[in-house]
Parts: sequence; C-alpha cells; structure tokens
Amino acid sequence: MEYPADIILSWIANYFWPFTRISAMMMVMTVFGARFVSPRIRLFLALAVTFAVMPSIPAVPEEIELLSFKGFLTTAEQILIGVSMGMVTQFIIQTFVLLGQILGMQSSLGFASMVDPANGQNTPLLGQLFMFLATMFFLSTDGHLKMINFVVISFKTLPIGTGRLTAIDFHSMATWLGIMFKASLSMSLSGIIALLTVNLSFGVMTRAAPQLNIFSLGFAFALLVGLFLCWYILLGMYAHYDLHWQLGETQLCSLIRLDC
Repeated sequence: MEYPADIILSWIANYFWPFTRISAMMMVMTVFGARFVSPRIRLFLALAVTFAVMPSIPAVPEEIELLSFKGFLTTAEQILIGVSMGMVTQFIIQTFVLLGQILGMQSSLGFASMVDPANGQNTPLLGQLFMFLATMFFLSTDGHLKMINFVVISFKTLPIGTGRLTAIDFHSMATWLGIMFKASLSMSLSGIIALLTVNLSFGVMTRAAPQLNIFSLGFAFALLVGLFLCWYILLGMYAHYDLHWQLGETQLCSLIRLDC
C-alpha cells in the first residue's frame, strides 16, 4: 500500500501546528518553562497534551502546505501565539519576585541572596520566597490546567492559518511591563513607607546624639522591621495574587479573542 506525499504531509500538519503552539506556550510558561524542567520532559508533556486535545481542535486548512512559505509563516504565527500566552504567566510570577527585591533593598535583607532555579540568576532571598509562594498559588488554583484550557480554546477563536495576533495585542503585552512594576510597587508601598520612617528616625537620632553608633544599631533594627513587614505582607499575598491573576486572565481572553 502506497501513500502519496501530500496525504502524509497533510496528516503531519494536523498534529505539527497544534503541537507548535502548545509547546511554545509551555516553553515560556511558569513552572513548565523553568530551567530546572528538562526539555525532554517538556517535549513529551506537550506531545501528550497535543494528542489528548486533538479531537476538539478544528482541522487545519488543506490549502496550506506544510513545506511552503505560507507553512513557515503559519509556524511562526503559532509560536508567537503560544509564547505570548505563556509570557502572561511569567509576568504574574515576576511581579512577586520584583516585590521581594524592592523589600530586600529597602530593609537590607537583600544581602541574603541565592541562585534562582527558574532562570539561573542571582536574586535576593525574599524574591525567591515570594516566587515560590506565587508558584504554589498558581499550581494549587489549577493555573496550569486553565492555561491548557485557554490554549485549546484559542484553536477555535484563532484558527490555524487565519487567526493571528495584531499590533494592538503586542502593544497590550508590552504594557504588562508597566503593570508588573506598578503592582509590585503598590504591594511594597507599606513596607517602603515604614522603612523610610525608620531611617528618618535614625537620622534624627544621629543628629541629636552623634556619639551613638547608629550604623550598627540601625542596620539590625531595619532587618528586624523588614522581617515583620514580610510577615505582614504574606498575610494578604493570596488576595494580591488572585487580583493579579484575574488581570492575567483578562489579558489572555483579549489575546485569543474570547469574551470572559
């Protein structure tokens, strides 16, 4: 029995382009896209998800050939869509990493640092703590399952070959950098004001009693205040994460043309 090449390429395309979009999302998505996750595990997971969701994915248009210029453009479109969806989760998690860095610099707790296993960079320990908590919130609230659901829905709202991202979508993704900094600053504002008050108080003490060793005393007191501020921020961290995740879901719905 012989199979023509066009039939074989058409069958491969039905699996290749959905796999490209799903694997591109997992490549940059939080948890699955971290450096400590083996690329082989990520590859097999993307393959398993692709084969599992194939019955609910619309068929690929037959007029698009896999090995053609239009086929390469279609592949690039799937990569862009998947990477854009995965980057939203990265922005959400990195918001809390930036929160830890801001508090660490203000309270002198930034001297304690370790290598971030997600990106291999040296970051303050507070940033690692908030990142781990945000990641646990992401997994415990089924954020990874929601992302898989979003990418499956995107094949209906952004069909392969016809659906693509526009300049407005890329602009809205770029504005997420501003949202990330604004959210981090708003969460750390109470700590910044408290530590500023402490520093101003020690500045007044230095002028009133220059003979006191304010530097050693103020450093230890700032560390203690920083620890209490971290404890205070942790109490309401889930509320901040839930609010930020809702903004992320709104952005994902806007990217895949879904009414949420």
